Amino acid sequence: MSTLQEKFDELLAEQAELKRKFQEQAQEMFKGVTKEFFEKNPGIAAVVWTQYTPYFNDGDTCTFGVHEPTFTNSPNGEDVTPWGEYEGEEEGVWACENVGYVLASDRSYYKETADAILAAGGVDAASCDAFSRMINSSEMEDIFLAMFGDHVKVTATREGFDVEDYEHD
Repeated sequence: MSTLQEKFDELLAEQAELKRKFQEQAQEMFKGVTKEFFEKNPGIAAVVWTQYTPYFNDGDTCTFGVHEPTFTNSPNGEDVTPWGEYEGEEEGVWACENVGYVLASDRSYYKETADAILAAGGVDAASCDAFSRMINSSEMEDIFLAMFGDHVKVTATREGFDVEDYEHD
């Protein structure tokens, strides 16, 4: 093997190690941020989102993406859809993708959800919006792919993360 090939292989190995370290540090940081988020939001029991690579994108390249998170007071995020709705039967349970917008809106469409969030209490809209921006950040996609995988539904709670397979179109 040539010296040039050896140097190239060493450079590739260094790059792989730097990527591994970055992902490890980012994962630890995200776990810490998630813990802080739940401490600041005692009225939120879970944050649910999906992440996957579409099977078809109308001729465009199919690329991995992390989708809008849903915040809820549903224990363990049960009966919360990936599109931000609660489909269970329990009274007083709410699910919402954009907490800050819903709470600030004067549209009657959001009134029931806003009232449920306010009644439950313990929700900081600004931190929900910041957490949502972080989850939806394109810079975090590789981190989430490494942490949770592809074609999954992720539920974050105070106890940690639950990951389950997700079927999508």
